[in-house]
Amino acid sequence: MKKYIIDIYIVDDHRMVCEGIANIINQSEIGHVSYSFNTLETCWQMLEKRRPDILLLDISMPDGDGISFCQKILKHYPKVKVIALTIHDEYSMIQRMMTCGAHAYVLKNSSSGELLDAICHVWQGHEYVSPAVAEILDKGKLSSVILTEVEQNILKMICSGMTNPQIATELRLSTETINWYRKRLLAKFGVNNTVSLVRIAMNEKII
Repeated sequence: MKKYIIDIYIVDDHRMVCEGIANIINQSEIGHVSYSFNTLETCWQMLEKRRPDILLLDISMPDGDGISFCQKILKHYPKVKVIALTIHDEYSMIQRMMTCGAHAYVLKNSSSGELLDAICHVWQGHEYVSPAVAEILDKGKLSSVILTEVEQNILKMICSGMTNPQIATELRLSTETINWYRKRLLAKFGVNNTVSLVRIAMNEKII
């Protein structure tokens, strides 16, 4: 493998993941991880001061979603190349991330070699998706997340502005159960707040 000097940032809310990825990249000698961040806000504060060549970005973050953050980065700093590095293997998630401008999409269960290939491809000006992601795209899965009937009903109520207690009363379930369903919906759509959940549901006409 050719050796490159690529400046890289990592954005992931798990410190051990950041450390492990940084070790892989630094030992490969194709690039160097200069900073890692556990929140989107701390990353943005650094981006305002200094930009990397490539930014490895997780989608599910504690203070927002990586898809919206990717759009924000590319709007203000178009020279930064963004690689999605995530556990999300849903067709809809891949589609939205790539549509918003991500230069590559790699699953976290990919090999270290695939990650390094993605970094090299993107740095050379090409797009990249890992083999597993390419297979998902080739199968042409439905762009919408698959929901159960109960999840569909709860999502409709959430989008209408109903609170957890109100939904619980309507469906004759406990508030704790509705809270669990709400968290499950957030996880399925790869977002961290209700506003993002409603926006995606409306944009994709799921409800």
